[in-house]
Amino acid sequence: MTIRHATIVASPYARHGTGLRLAHRAADLLRAHGVEVEVIVGEDIADAAERAGKAARGDTDVLVIAGGDGTVRLTVEAAYGSGKPLAVIPAGSGNDFARNLGIPLDVDSAVQVVLDGHRKPVDLGRVTFADGRTALFSTVAATGFDAAVTARANEMRWPKGQARYTLAALLELIGLRPHHYQARVDDTTIEDDLIFAAIGNTTSYGGGMRITPKATVSDGLLDVTLARTPARLPRLTLARVFPKVFTGKHVDHPLVRTLRGAEIELYSDPPALVSVDGDLVGGLPAVLEAVPRAIEVFTPAR
Repeated sequence: MTIRHATIVASPYARHGTGLRLAHRAADLLRAHGVEVEVIVGEDIADAAERAGKAARGDTDVLVIAGGDGTVRLTVEAAYGSGKPLAVIPAGSGNDFARNLGIPLDVDSAVQVVLDGHRKPVDLGRVTFADGRTALFSTVAATGFDAAVTARANEMRWPKGQARYTLAALLELIGLRPHHYQARVDDTTIEDDLIFAAIGNTTSYGGGMRITPKATVSDGLLDVTLARTPARLPRLTLARVFPKVFTGKHVDHPLVRTLRGAEIELYSDPPALVSVDGDLVGGLPAVLEAVPRAIEVFTPAR
């Protein structure tokens, strides 16, 4: 594919302004190879989404996302259905979507991936709420304790990276409130008291938390991790098990169950929050489904 024009969707908020700086660095590198470049910086999320949508349906050859997983989600939502390929310049605190696709985390190498021109079809997930609202996600949809940790971590300014999620998890343990879930994964139905349910298109979220360690973006399915509420000492048990998500070893615990399916239906009492790609988007009940080969992304050829 010959790239004549690229539109860079930049997040001014990613890593406290790093995203915007890396966007301009990427623009300079692309221009040095004869590519015409436009940089989009929205005044707010809604404005950024509107501009990205217009660009996706215009004459540009590729949408280049300079930001983290939240910016990826925003751009995917705006560009979905346009047929335009996407590229990622990792500039967030987690960058799990880029990590799962093998996209280098330094800007020069990430731009070279775009210039090399290799593209890969990638699955997405879609969550549909009871009121009809939908949201696409590229990494993980989380509910219960998982989503509560995300909500708290998003409010924290310190520490950075994985440590922020670890601290948020410890703080959430203080007010731990399990939920009674009804879950259907394709034809398998489960009813139990759960601490969290995570539905992954990728292996990880939150900067390397391998919550669904066997997930892949190219199998047309979503991976599900369910954590049952222990009968005794739930806070102590969770405090011991949760840190293992950074290696994916939590799935070996007898309280954790993993499944895989194309469609997942979730109910909980009381209703649990739902986050996708690190953004809170609603609450249960909801239906989650895989969207196979939904987008094309520039990735390393290996």
